[in-house]
Amino acid sequence: MVAGTFVNRLGSMIVPYLTLVLNREFHLTEAQTGLLVGAYGAGTIVAMLAGGHLTDRLGRRRTLMLSLVGSGILAVAMGLAPSIRVFTPLLIAFAFLADLYRPASSAIVADLLPSADRAVGYAAMRMAINLGFGFGIALGGLLADVSWRLLFWGDGATTLLFGLIVYLQVPETQQETPAAKATPAGHPLRDRVFVLLLLSTFIYCVAFVADFIVLSLTVTKSAGYPAYVYGLVVSVNGFFIAAFELTVVDWLRRFRRLRVSALGVLMTALGLGIMGLYMHWACFVAAILLVTIGEILTLPQQTAFLTDWAPPEMRGRYIGLSSAAWGLGAAVAPVVLLPMHARLSERVFWALLGVAILPSCALLMHLDRTADHPERLRGHSHA
Repeated sequence: MVAGTFVNRLGSMIVPYLTLVLNREFHLTEAQTGLLVGAYGAGTIVAMLAGGHLTDRLGRRRTLMLSLVGSGILAVAMGLAPSIRVFTPLLIAFAFLADLYRPASSAIVADLLPSADRAVGYAAMRMAINLGFGFGIALGGLLADVSWRLLFWGDGATTLLFGLIVYLQVPETQQETPAAKATPAGHPLRDRVFVLLLLSTFIYCVAFVADFIVLSLTVTKSAGYPAYVYGLVVSVNGFFIAAFELTVVDWLRRFRRLRVSALGVLMTALGLGIMGLYMHWACFVAAILLVTIGEILTLPQQTAFLTDWAPPEMRGRYIGLSSAAWGLGAAVAPVVLLPMHARLSERVFWALLGVAILPSCALLMHLDRTADHPERLRGHSHA
């Protein structure tokens, strides 16, 4: 799974450059681009919800295969699209299939590892994601200046290769369990703790994805750099995570995980806040480093808590809804942030974004006090 994830992310060039492709190649306005990127995000929400149910009912492996093969074919097709009218429906279909695999992938980690190792397991997956992403986005910047179609063909080829790896090497990890037990929470959305975690995830995502939706315009339009500079700046995120996250997360076992996550949100807020201070590549790199440190502290620990909190027989649905909250944030962000960015100065826009993420920190601290205790964790396991 780690190896296949690396291969897949090596070609992840569509989302980071989607705003640029729509704006530069299809000549859409920022508002039109925001609506279309928002529609892409809406497709991912449906994918996460469907992926969670399929993960529990169809199985981890079959869900992975459906997602990877389907989205790989669609990515290649988008690279052949002659116009925005053909491109748009392919993009929406791709948004659904491309993210269908996420709940299954996370559930496999939780199936294979005991609770004490899950944060490190998710860090290993993220190491593969970000190492591949670091190389891929840097290469994508070069390809974008040659032909935007190469971005989509590269993404499709690596996704199909991941599907082949799953087909040949990844078995089904879902265990046969008795019928779902009645729990005080009932449906996941009646689980108050889980809903608060979803709200924290949504707030964090709206601000975090600005690096991939708005920053490309800040670097290329406001600062006047070519696309490959944006690619190099953002690739710092991937390489830094690949180099340090696994070691850092392993060392952080001794601390309470949601407090570590809350500290990560504060670091992210600081990085976003300084992003627009000075239109120079060095300032962008410094800001990305702070955001990256925040990401390392926040996401593996938060995901480990989620899989410990969820009942094992509903693990896919809990992960799917959590991923859908991320998708909802990704859908809302371009619709809200791109028009804001067009109207505000760079300094004001990025400073407001840094402030807007802070409620996520408060929610994580509340959950640390009230929920993250061994006797309350239904998915906690030692074996």
